[in-house]
Amino acid sequence: MRTSMESSSATEVPYADTPWQRTLHIGFGLCALAMVGLYAGSYIGLAEIWAHTGTFQYAFLIFPICLVLAWSRRAWLARVAARPRPVGLVALFGLLGLWLAGAVAQINIAQHIALVLVWPALVYTFYGPRVAGVLAFALGYLLFAIPFGNFMVGPLQTVTAHFAVAVLKISGVPVLMDGHYIDTPASAWHVAEACSGIKFFVALTAFGVLYAHLFYTRWRRRLAFVVIAMIVPIVANGLRVYFTILIGETFGMHYATGTDHMIFGWQFFGAVLILLFLAGWPWHEAPPSPPTPDRGVAPATKGRALTVGGAALAIIVVPAAWFAASGLLAQRAVAEQAAPPLPARVAGLARQADSGSTTTQLAGAASHQTARYGDPSAALRIDYVTGGVDADITSLLQRLFDPAQWQQVGAGRAMSGPDARIPFTVLSLRDRQTGAVRRLLYVFRVGDEWTASPEHLKRRQALARLGGRAVPTGLLVISGPDSFSSAALAAAGAQSAGVIRDGSR
Repeated sequence: MRTSMESSSATEVPYADTPWQRTLHIGFGLCALAMVGLYAGSYIGLAEIWAHTGTFQYAFLIFPICLVLAWSRRAWLARVAARPRPVGLVALFGLLGLWLAGAVAQINIAQHIALVLVWPALVYTFYGPRVAGVLAFALGYLLFAIPFGNFMVGPLQTVTAHFAVAVLKISGVPVLMDGHYIDTPASAWHVAEACSGIKFFVALTAFGVLYAHLFYTRWRRRLAFVVIAMIVPIVANGLRVYFTILIGETFGMHYATGTDHMIFGWQFFGAVLILLFLAGWPWHEAPPSPPTPDRGVAPATKGRALTVGGAALAIIVVPAAWFAASGLLAQRAVAEQAAPPLPARVAGLARQADSGSTTTQLAGAASHQTARYGDPSAALRIDYVTGGVDADITSLLQRLFDPAQWQQVGAGRAMSGPDARIPFTVLSLRDRQTGAVRRLLYVFRVGDEWTASPEHLKRRQALARLGGRAVPTGLLVISGPDSFSSAALAAAGAQSAGVIRDGSR
């Protein structure tokens, strides 16, 4: 009897702890520690997006949920064979190459995809398809940790506005709609981005996928529940906007504003979540049983486990080390570059005596020079900003004028310089208070080249960074009142570009 029981126990758990499995576990643990340690800055950046963007605050729960899901499958894992798959190293190499490209080009979504998908790749590489199959949902659910979906804000605003207007008409409330603006007798309403319902939509979709996996086994029921979980937040958000407007029409704007703030937050989300949970419960199904133990599968050798683990660790270390080393070399090269001067005269106008200070007041800028020319009451202004190693020079433009004060009313292009090769982008800005119009021209510098394309600048900058070099980057901005034509401003910009280029050599 004892022999029979021991045999049965060995059959139920055929892959008990063995030396080669311990080697796999140690290798996986070292790679996990290397990922967390070497890429900590990128993971912190991902968490900051979760924290500072209300749409993705739910993502803080994704990794803990996936760990709990994986732990709940331990009875299944004891019945399947773990065999490392060297082909997984290809996926690991590609993902960390994607991270490196995203890091040097400052493309956040590329980094985030790599940081999340690297974990399924590691599991497959170390433990093979059988283990990865058992953990398929837990690994796939990590996709909800990627902050992706802001492109749906506009369509959701439109759907919410149309839904609210349709229900208001059914209720007999006179209403007119223009885009996302709704006019009623009581007030004018705007379905803003915060009212789009994107928070509810993304979070409830994530909840619906998890619920469908835990409580249903048939794919039809799972798919039906996920679809319902995607429709419910859209309808619920439309009703929220409808009731807010209806309360304003019936009881006054004071009550509408207070009610909106009261029910828009997590209380409203929690109520919808509970109702959705209760609605799906009557159709829940029993969970499936663990699979039969794998038989006749030859165990992996300790040497193979060591080879796969060493290769995976090297693939993890090299991109992070390369990025850090190239950053140090590029930082040294940037420090050795002097800030180029701005011209003493442009377009026949003399530079004002009190202009020309060099500062680093813009975050991420290595230097920022400003010069004014001509009559102080209607001066032409030139700004030249140089970027640091990790600075996104294209984002600095928005900090040179206050969008709260200036409204963009037009855009175009102006070519100037030798052979008309400097492509200036022209913006027409109107002061929101006075109505005064100001023209602003800008162009990006990368090396000795001037370009209007942020993508071209980032591509050149990324290639240089990978080689440990620092290609000079800058942003040249010329602005003046409406009395200056675009051609005159472009000519002044071309003259400044020539002085900057010569002064950088």
